[in-house]
Amino acid sequence: MIARAWRIVSWYLPSALALTALFLAWHFGVVLSGVKAFILPGPLDALAALADARYQWGTNLEATLLAVAGSFVASAILGILLAVVVVWHPVLERTVLPLLVLFNTLPKIALAPVFLLWLGYGIVPNIVIGVTVAFFPVVINTAVGLKAVEPDLLDLVRVMRAGKLTVLRRIRFPSALPYIFAGLKMNASMSVVGAIVGEFVASERGLGAVILAAGVTLDTAGIFASLILISVVGLGAYALVVVAERLAMPWEHRRPATA
Repeated sequence: MIARAWRIVSWYLPSALALTALFLAWHFGVVLSGVKAFILPGPLDALAALADARYQWGTNLEATLLAVAGSFVASAILGILLAVVVVWHPVLERTVLPLLVLFNTLPKIALAPVFLLWLGYGIVPNIVIGVTVAFFPVVINTAVGLKAVEPDLLDLVRVMRAGKLTVLRRIRFPSALPYIFAGLKMNASMSVVGAIVGEFVASERGLGAVILAAGVTLDTAGIFASLILISVVGLGAYALVVVAERLAMPWEHRRPATA
């Protein structure tokens, strides 16, 4: 038990030290430079803003969490389904993939007012905007994983007269799991970005809305406090994907036996 706890501590210790060094550099950089607080607040000012009730952190954090969760789940499902469509037949790949690439090149902030016009204010347009930002990495990574199967194995199951659905379920998906989770890790971070973009345009609640309101009043402490919470949300989403990956593929994370 002690050895396991030490392995966990030693694994995360470099990240914790790097984060501590970043906060110290931020603090002493502000103190020594004498920069005004409305230009760059210190980390203590940002942390103090997290205790300020006028920001309604609970309500706004809840709105952002719902938007991030909805964006992540919807973009993951949509991305995996589109990846299956892409690899199902070469004609579908040549038809669908260029359209996806074309859509992905569109600036999402330019699409946000359109979604606002169609869907109105609320969490739904935030989720839709988040999906448009986050789904593409899931599509590409999953499609690559579904296609990255040994040809000999595919020849074998074809000889055994396995149908496409059976091959997809028994062969392609298990072999594609590392690629799928790689896409989901990117999706976790990009869902946060997409949700915040949606809150900039189409929401009166959420951490993005707090940033907009604080920017009008030059309340940079509130802005940085929001950014801290957004970072925590992003790290939490990423960590959940890592935990799911470890549960789905425990063999990928087993330490090799020592002699």
